[in-house]
Amino acid sequence: MQTLVQAISEKKPIQRYYGSGNGFTFLEVMVFVTLILLISGSVLPQFLAVFSKPIEKEFKHINAVLKTLRNDAVLKNNSYCVLFDLKLQQMMTSEKLDSGECSKEFLEKPNSLKRHEFPEDFILSKAQLAGSSNLSPGAINEFMEVHINSSGFVTPFVLIFSQNDVLSSWIIETKGVMGKLLIREK
Repeated sequence: MQTLVQAISEKKPIQRYYGSGNGFTFLEVMVFVTLILLISGSVLPQFLAVFSKPIEKEFKHINAVLKTLRNDAVLKNNSYCVLFDLKLQQMMTSEKLDSGECSKEFLEKPNSLKRHEFPEDFILSKAQLAGSSNLSPGAINEFMEVHINSSGFVTPFVLIFSQNDVLSSWIIETKGVMGKLLIREK
């Protein structure tokens, strides 16, 4: 019987440590997934912007300008102008004077309201106020003024963009008095 007791006592006891096993804990996996989501959330929009079409970039920019000016007009009880210059292929913003004319001093802040030049391969070919039959090309100044009053109402307008190397063109127009932008291919 002594040999049996010795054989049992010679075996090493099995020790189990819960933190030293193979694999990851649930908390470690959740921290990793959270970090991946945060990194991809900040990098993915910038990565996708590289592959977006020029018309999408211009549409988003014009939409952002209109929203900023509309909000500012209502909050500050001020009126603004958005000027589209077909000759220089650019868009500018300014305050509307008490006389009803647009100021010659263009807005510089925030950055989205600075003078914006359209890309070289992307042309603003026509601009008109909605309900107007006279298009801007051929005029001496080739300007179109869009007014945003202190109530946030936007003068309805239509812009026609085209690309040099592609035969397609796009129409960006406002819908309703709040200036909601719509885009469609022509």
